[in-house]
Formats: sequence, structure tokens, C-alpha cells
Amino acid sequence: MTSKPSQKTLDMQKLGRHFTWFLIAIAVLLVGLELVVHRHGVAAIEDSFMFPALYGFLAFLFIVQVGKWLRLMIMRPEDYYEGGPSDD
Repeated sequence: MTSKPSQKTLDMQKLGRHFTWFLIAIAVLLVGLELVVHRHGVAAIEDSFMFPALYGFLAFLFIVQVGKWLRLMIMRPEDYYEGGPSDD
């Protein structure tokens, strides 16, 4: 027998659905503005369609990948501080 979800859980799910629709509405608005508003970029590529969004997404992917590489470089074993002889 499954238990009935609490009111707090239902409220959080409802809030999540509303927030998702809010983000979708903002995305649609920004794409619409992209078609109407002319940006004045320094380089020619900056005037291309959806350039800021693509540039930001690629920067995000780059930062995540560098974080993964840094984790591999500086990660220690789980028992790093527990092993070995005592200094007492």
C-alpha cells in the first residue's frame, strides 16, 4: 500500500511546474526578441542568430569539463587521512 504524498510535496511539485512554465515563457520571449531587436556586435559573428545563447552554453560546458579535469587531478583516496603511521 502506498502512502499519500504530503501537502508540502504536492505544493513543491506545483511550484516546480509553474516555475518551469515561467522559464519556458522567458525563453520564448527572448527568442522572439532575438528576431526583432538588432544587436550591434564588435565582431561579425556576434550579429548571428542566437550567438549569446550558444556562446554562453559552450562556456558552461567548458567550465564543467575543466571542473571534471581538476577533480581528477586533485582528488585523494577516500582513506587519505586515515592511513599511515601516527605522528604522536
